[in-house]
This record gives sequence, C-alpha cells and structure tokens, in this order.
Amino acid sequence: MFCPFVARPNDVIPDRKALGMDPATAAAKGVYAVRRASCDATVVLQGSAVMTLFMRDVLKKLDETKTKVNVFYVASAELFDLLPESEQEALFPSNLRQHAMGITDFTLPTLWRWVRSEEGLKKSLHSFKHGAFLGSGAWEQVLVEGGMDGASQLAAILDWCQVKGK
Repeated sequence: MFCPFVARPNDVIPDRKALGMDPATAAAKGVYAVRRASCDATVVLQGSAVMTLFMRDVLKKLDETKTKVNVFYVASAELFDLLPESEQEALFPSNLRQHAMGITDFTLPTLWRWVRSEEGLKKSLHSFKHGAFLGSGAWEQVLVEGGMDGASQLAAILDWCQVKGK
C-alpha cells in the first residue's frame, strides 16, 4: 500500500463552502475560482505560499471592504492544459485574463498565460519583482522581503481594483 501525504501542520484549512469557494476537487482541473465577482478586475494566485497568506491575511479584508474582484488559483497549468478549450474558457474566461494581475511565488514568466495585459504584468507580484533574488530564511520573512506578504498583496489588489474600476 502506498499512502502519500504532505505534512503542513501549521496551515489552517479553510472552510471552502462557508467562503463561497469552489470545492477542493476543482483543483483537479488545474484552475479554480476562489471568488467570482460581477466585474472584470481579476487576480491570479499561483503558489502555495502566496495562497496561504492570501487566505489568512487578505480574503477577509476584501470581504470586509466589499471589494469586488475575481480571484483564481492556479493549481496546475498541466492539468488545465488537458481540458478541452471550451472547458478552459468556462473555468477561467479569456476576457478576465485581459483584466488580470497575478501574485506568484514563482517567476513572472509563469504568469504570462494567465495575465494577458502589459498593465497587469507590471502590477503583478512575483519573486523577482525588485530585481534581485530573495534571501533565505523563514518563508514568511522571505515573502515580506519579496513584497508578497499579506499586506503587500492586499495593497496591490486594492490598487488593481481601482485601476480596473475606472
């Protein structure tokens, strides 16, 4: 018998249903909605670290401020690629990609397929945004150094929603 697992004892597992999120099984399609809103402003999250901080530090504040924004999480570009184009379009519409910015603990090129405007790419947060490789240490401190911590994410998202709201 083979039983794989990943131990992340400090991670809080969100109540997806209470938060209005797609179920965990949606990750099998490679991309899923964290939030859907009746607007064009969109944020694409990619990477466990930025998603953990988003769920812990940002989502509640967006709800409190009644900020309208679509939020998608990229679990696996490869799984998404296996879907028919019509299903890809239904999951993450191409018009939202034109109005998206990204937050990733990977590099900017990994966002190119999800963020389809120069403006969105410039506003995106990524590990090389400040032109230098990040240091080492506790993951949360590394994300603070890279400007991808919860406070930085919230500020970038609110700014993006103002840009897209004009």
